Amino acid sequence: MTTRAGRPCSRRALGKTSAAKLLCEVHRTVEAHLGRELFSSPALEMILDLYARDEKRPISLKTLCGAASAPTRTALFTINRLVEHRILARHPDASDGRRTNVELTTAGHRMLDDCLAQILKIIGKD
Repeated sequence: MTTRAGRPCSRRALGKTSAAKLLCEVHRTVEAHLGRELFSSPALEMILDLYARDEKRPISLKTLCGAASAPTRTALFTINRLVEHRILARHPDASDGRRTNVELTTAGHRMLDDCLAQILKIIGKD
């Protein structure tokens, strides 16, 4: 495995945030080569986008919808499902009442931590 700069990627240097970014890139590659119609996963795209952000703060609903390679209506339906499953939390923006913010819940973050830790174990196997 190499970095974007073409340098070998140290398995030890690959943390969970980097693994989330890598998984996003792999998913986009699968969609591009095998077809977005068959391999789109808006829920995965959105929760990985939230997890991989350098700043761990809520983002607007509109921004999160943009993270999914799906129509806005599908993205909103998906966000509603993720909220129902307590993976995401949605709340009004304190500084702008017209805007709604979304963030990973503690349970959602823990779920992704566990998943990415398992993926890192798989990557580490030769």
